[in-house]
Amino acid sequence: MKVYKGRTVVGGGAVKGEALVSKIPFGFFGGVNPKTGIVIDEWHDLYGESIKDKILIYPEGRGSTVGAAIILELARCGCAPKAILFNDSEIITATGGILSEKFYSKEIPMMDRFACDVTRKIKTGDIVRVNPPEDTIEVMEGAIDEDE
Repeated sequence: MKVYKGRTVVGGGAVKGEALVSKIPFGFFGGVNPKTGIVIDEWHDLYGESIKDKILIYPEGRGSTVGAAIILELARCGCAPKAILFNDSEIITATGGILSEKFYSKEIPMMDRFACDVTRKIKTGDIVRVNPPEDTIEVMEGAIDEDE
């Protein structure tokens, strides 16, 4: 297991899930269908993948101020990621996470400013435990133990 220290952008309790990693910036508006959680941006490396219940990891945000509303709709529809990790956060994505908790009691913890590039240290399929209260993430191998 590897542990990385970061900065909590949007808090919440610890969550564990499967990583979905992109090497390129991600935009929610025009990038994902909020009713399904499927990435719809044909030019993105995650095209066709579902972000629902994943630990979504990408270098930085891209796109419109409408992105916060898309994250809010993902939460309302039950299709949001469990957490979002990035190298550099931006206010639009953070706002979507804050509003998701406020309006739908759906926590979407978000962290950034790791000492490393998380898009290079974590691979799609890795199991990641995001722990905002401790400002840490743990990268594990193997299946998720639902009883933990």
